[in-house]
Amino acid sequence: MTQGPARTRAVVSAVAASALTALAIATGGAAESAVALTAPRNTSAPTISGSRTVGSTLTANPGRWSGTQPMSFTYAWARCNSRLAGCTGVIARSRTYSLTEADRGRRMFVVVDARNRDGTASAQASTGVIRLGGNAPQNTIAPSVSGEAREGQVLTANPGTWSGGAAMTFTYQWLRCDANGGACAGIAGATARTYVPTSADVARSIRARVTAHNAGGSRSLDTSPTAAVQAGGPAGQIRLPDGRVSVPVESISLPSRLVIDDVRFRPEPVRTRTRPIAIRVHVSDTHGFVVRGALVWARSTPLVTTVPAEQGTATDGWVTLVVRPRAPRPGLVFPLRRGLAVQFYVQARKAGERLLYGVTATRLVQVDTAAP
Repeated sequence: MTQGPARTRAVVSAVAASALTALAIATGGAAESAVALTAPRNTSAPTISGSRTVGSTLTANPGRWSGTQPMSFTYAWARCNSRLAGCTGVIARSRTYSLTEADRGRRMFVVVDARNRDGTASAQASTGVIRLGGNAPQNTIAPSVSGEAREGQVLTANPGTWSGGAAMTFTYQWLRCDANGGACAGIAGATARTYVPTSADVARSIRARVTAHNAGGSRSLDTSPTAAVQAGGPAGQIRLPDGRVSVPVESISLPSRLVIDDVRFRPEPVRTRTRPIAIRVHVSDTHGFVVRGALVWARSTPLVTTVPAEQGTATDGWVTLVVRPRAPRPGLVFPLRRGLAVQFYVQARKAGERLLYGVTATRLVQVDTAAP
């Protein structure tokens, strides 16, 4: 009996299906396993190359993998203890990793993830214990601080000279100390090579702590203390008992100027032409510093008193000039009557400067008079 073409095709398909089923049963699903093996499979474990010393760079080598190509790799580094326990979270995700001081005495662990179109797989590698490399820094010339110890002026830490390896870096921490360089404490945020003293540093000394780093480790050394920091402004400052600061007139220069900020007479009012008159004059500058050594002079206008010689202000900025009423002359009489006053022209200057030039200060003042 002859079968038609359609019947023949159906029989072939059934036989083929039965054969594939029998093959799968006989091989325990080997056909299905053959498909799964196209995902990444590690055949040679990853390795880590590079010196296991602080400052060196480690490189993760992915090892060998089978599976569908192309295949890509990613890396995740962790830091563990010497028994590969107590590991940190991921600290780097690149193929290379540079060892730091934090890795010393630990072991580095890297996870390599292989990925292709059919799946992913992972393998790991680890190092031995990380050691110091080379010699730790040794100081041969001590670090120092340069610059004027004054509020608002820049101080610079000079690291000095160190041995122990060419690859050397430095970090800095500025310290505020007492006037003798003791009882030091770190200044928050002051970690640059330079530091500008503030009002909190006035009357205190400053040190810089210089730390040298290389592959062998790190060492720190403090500089000698600066002199006590002076308040900002002119040189030669002296702090007075009332808290104000006295400066020499030589340190005053334009655009700063002298200021006659107080004038006092004794007696006042003046009741006699036979007794001397004391004129107390106080001099400061336009920044509020008390000025010592300023040359002060005064004369009455009109000229009804004697004219004293110039005198320099004391450390507290005060100077006392003494004048006497002149004997009456036609048109020039020192008045002694309530409601009248005698005017004085007062001048303060710096030696060597021309009158009415430079930092000179002038002021018109008056003293009251009264009947005897």
